[in-house]
Amino acid sequence: MRQANQPAPENPSTTPAQETCEPAAFPWYVAYTKPRQEEYALSNLLQQDFNAYLPRYKKLKKPAKNALNQEILVIHEPMFPRYIFLQQTRKEQAINKAQHTRGIVTLVRFGIELATMPCSLIAAIQEFEQYRNQASFDDISPLKPGTKVKLNHNTPLQGLEGLVQTASSKRVIVLLEILGRPKTIKLELNQLDII
Repeated sequence: MRQANQPAPENPSTTPAQETCEPAAFPWYVAYTKPRQEEYALSNLLQQDFNAYLPRYKKLKKPAKNALNQEILVIHEPMFPRYIFLQQTRKEQAINKAQHTRGIVTLVRFGIELATMPCSLIAAIQEFEQYRNQASFDDISPLKPGTKVKLNHNTPLQGLEGLVQTASSKRVIVLLEILGRPKTIKLELNQLDII
């Protein structure tokens, strides 16, 4: 396993991290990166022939207020911002070399001891990452039926509160009470704020 960032195999028992969980395997270390330079640090560690793993978290992002495409965006962000995991690939490889890798501030320590992660925990993180990456819009959307929302300044009904009835990546149907009567309206995602 040179890069543990590739999508985890369908069978979690064969994830690369678990393959390195043999007694003779090298420990996993934790590095602290510069702000928003996790990808840069990952690339530099891989170029130095370290095993490196940057867990990414699939999440949904509302379109910008003035965006032309009103569809919700699927993005992958670091699961643990500013942290990356690394492992030696051979015995003679100095782990301290990673300390001076571009994008990395320091290797995490407890006193003088370098912090290590059990490979079983790395495997569990990879399994969660795989599960999250395969999750559908409905599984990870915060806009579930019954969610309280408030209409924002992008709609003439600004300030009204309602309940989500259904949601998709493009539109949300919200139940409002207007003049004492229930009314459903279709809204775009950038017209709502979750309360």
